[in-house]
Amino acid sequence: MVARHGLTELYQPSEGTPTVALIVFVHGLFGHPYHTWTSNPSKSRSKSPGHRSTVPFFPPTSASSSRSSLRPQKEKSQEVAKTTDTAELTVLWPRDLLPNVVHDVRILTWGYDADIDGFGSASQSNIHQHAGSLLSDIADQREISECYRRPILFVVHSLGGIIVKAALNRSSATQGTRLKDIAPATFGVCFLGTPHRGSNSATLGKIAYEITRAMTRRPNTRLLQGLERNSETLEQIGDTFAQTMLTSGTKLRIYSFREEKETRKHWFLNTMVVEPDSAKIGDPHEEVGSIPANHSQMTKFEGSEDIGFKRIAAQLRRWVHELRVNEEISPADIADCMASLSISETKFRIFNVHEAYKATFHWLFDPDVVPFSHWLSRGTETTEPFFWIQGKPGSGKSTLMKFAMRDSRTFALLGEISDSEPQWTLVAFFFHDRGSSIQKSLLGLLREVVDSTLRQLPQLMPHAIAVYRDLVKSQRNKLPDWHFEALRNVMQRITGQRETRVKLLLFLDALDEHEGDDDLLLQLLKEWTQNVDGYYVTLKICLASRSWPVFTQQFEVGPNFAIDQFTKEDIRIYTESRLSSSHVGWVPLLESEGLGYLIEHITTKARGVFIWVRLVTDRLAKNIRDGTPFQELYDDTLRRINAQYANETHVMFQMVLCSVGRLPLETLVEATMMCLNRYLDGNSCLGSESSSKNSAFPQALRWLISRSGGLLETYTAEANIDHLGEPGTPIQYVQFLHQTSKEYIQSHRAQAFMERVAPQVAGKNGYYFLSLASQSCSAWVAPIKIQMLYYMKLTELHDQIDEHVIVPCDDRSSTATHASNSCGFQWWLQQQEGMFLSHRDLYSLLFPIAANLENHYLRLYIVVAANLISMVPKAYRPNLQQFLRDDQGRSICLLQAAIGEVNAVPAELQDRRFLQLSTIFCLSLSVLILN
Repeated sequence: MVARHGLTELYQPSEGTPTVALIVFVHGLFGHPYHTWTSNPSKSRSKSPGHRSTVPFFPPTSASSSRSSLRPQKEKSQEVAKTTDTAELTVLWPRDLLPNVVHDVRILTWGYDADIDGFGSASQSNIHQHAGSLLSDIADQREISECYRRPILFVVHSLGGIIVKAALNRSSATQGTRLKDIAPATFGVCFLGTPHRGSNSATLGKIAYEITRAMTRRPNTRLLQGLERNSETLEQIGDTFAQTMLTSGTKLRIYSFREEKETRKHWFLNTMVVEPDSAKIGDPHEEVGSIPANHSQMTKFEGSEDIGFKRIAAQLRRWVHELRVNEEISPADIADCMASLSISETKFRIFNVHEAYKATFHWLFDPDVVPFSHWLSRGTETTEPFFWIQGKPGSGKSTLMKFAMRDSRTFALLGEISDSEPQWTLVAFFFHDRGSSIQKSLLGLLREVVDSTLRQLPQLMPHAIAVYRDLVKSQRNKLPDWHFEALRNVMQRITGQRETRVKLLLFLDALDEHEGDDDLLLQLLKEWTQNVDGYYVTLKICLASRSWPVFTQQFEVGPNFAIDQFTKEDIRIYTESRLSSSHVGWVPLLESEGLGYLIEHITTKARGVFIWVRLVTDRLAKNIRDGTPFQELYDDTLRRINAQYANETHVMFQMVLCSVGRLPLETLVEATMMCLNRYLDGNSCLGSESSSKNSAFPQALRWLISRSGGLLETYTAEANIDHLGEPGTPIQYVQFLHQTSKEYIQSHRAQAFMERVAPQVAGKNGYYFLSLASQSCSAWVAPIKIQMLYYMKLTELHDQIDEHVIVPCDDRSSTATHASNSCGFQWWLQQQEGMFLSHRDLYSLLFPIAANLENHYLRLYIVVAANLISMVPKAYRPNLQQFLRDDQGRSICLLQAAIGEVNAVPAELQDRRFLQLSTIFCLSLSVLILN
């Protein structure tokens, strides 16, 4: 029995089959939850084209026809029962045909009073009131059982489509009631002949009905009025629905079908009830189609071969399949997805930030001092999503951020944990200018935020799996590389989903150390906050940076504070404790009356800059009692370095400054010693044995401190190159103590110190020294040698190139360098396999060539591969006769192909096969310089 009003279930999956989705059918004006979707094959051929059911917007003009088609509810129920008893003569296709296409769904039909007249009076409900009834009925059904709390697909006809749009609009705008869940649960809507822009038939129907209505009735002409062309009701519903589609948790699937045939309107001419332009929404993501029937018959099908049924069923099948795929996520897919996302480097900076000193920074949670606690405790609907901590370089922003993340008061202020509210999930990323590329890029930010969010909230995994599978398919690798747009897509899906309630608290530090477009960074943050709805997804972001204009313009209007205005007492506590520690060596001073005076002066002169205090307390002496600004402090630091170390200090600073990757401490020590020995003394490249006394960590660390004056420090990270150790082996890497110390060296302000550096050393930069070091064959050179061509080309661009940087060590001349840890030219070439030598056959041809070349050939190959134009003469002219004698001009052929020289060698001396192969080899190598 199909009820005239409300929901009636037509089909449910067999026992043991989980329900994937609900499909809800909603009829149109003058329709019925049973008759609209039912075909009677025995009568369809003889059915009069003027029958009232074929004219949904134009009511009958005779009382007899009205009474025959608009019976009271009791008569209609009897009719349904009678029809149901003779089911073999009728086809209710949502019940009889659709389950054969999608078997794991529940199918329901919804009825409402869609007639505009009736005995006594017709329902006076308007479109919005019917929409409210639909929402309530579905919400009631979802409370009955878990199986009804599934994604919803609507199939709607005519006025039913307008009612569903109004219902979804209302659900999307609702806060705090059960009705709000319907819009986020809606996955797709299939519109059949829905007049999104109105219908001329509605206007004609309204006029005719006003003329012919009986005086004793109260017809509901408001439904017809709402469907007229240029109706304000339709315009308002349509505009709001466009916003509803934008804010839906997952992209709402829309398919709109139009009628292909005209409808006969009694004595009037045939007409299209819903014109093609009105039968579609016009959204860019909307799909459109047609059904070869008139407005009423487009919802009735006699069998599964009817083209109209095939077209509708195809869309429903596709949507249900999409929902199945979202649910069918294997543990292996999850593991591979997370493995492809995870990268340990994105967490290094947080781990290496100093912990807050005891009894410092507690003012952060005092609402009378800064507004941070207010921001945490207030809901996102009443406060800004961003909180900005600004400050001078070295003022302790990173330490404060780490302190806030780990203090229990942060979560206490966010709100009490309850069964009805999700817990807050904390995610953090600290940009790090002195780190690797991934540590200072938007790519690193996105990877860490997505990875950390999914690990803590695995229920969000379906929103990442779809993107992951696309990457796997395109790259043919189950551990694909995540590019920027893919990660951005995942975050849009997570913040835009309306299925799982989540609360995210993000801590993003050092925005000023981000390497890239600051506007794009801000756009990304704005996307996240604008995409959330405050109920299903709540997002708060705490940011820290210097007070650069780009950040000031964006964040100063919201809650913020400058950290250096509140840290004076923290600095005093830190200074007093440090100077009171026995290991600092100030025990005699503790008995002096001047201790308090000294502490006060340091606290005042620091002006909120913690890094200054740290350096001063570590190197405090009586002659800096009044405090020293950065320039003078760093000048003083370099002045204290022993003059005999000046050359080493310069080389070391320059290599750390210019390195594009992480530099291990051992590599820095060996590279520095090699450069100085080879460049100053003219020696050949040194093996690791020559300076092994510097390689052991304690000695190397003392060397680093004595040569850098403490402006360089070490940090621990896992080995990422085989020659450095087994994967996962902890390695000590080198970085500048702070961003300000890096900027000091970078800006060439250490003039007094540079006067102590040998002129031939002072005139070279880090790219030159790294290029020089890359010629070694020892294992320590691996992190430098991988980027060899890049350093060489940058050396030439800075007009510092010379023959020293293209004299490769012969890694084939001794047994020592034949060892498995040799990093000669052959090893370097092997590292590039898969990067630019994508075909194994090509690689197998090229490698023997490189393996058998003498040193003067290697020099030529390096010059060509790095595109070192200025070095071409030095690479081949001294050995021109030998080239011609040994290989009959082959190398000159190679050279002419690489630099564009024509006819450099007579044709009879040219080996065409060698020329072709060499050209491919050099062009392949040259690709590296573009990376």
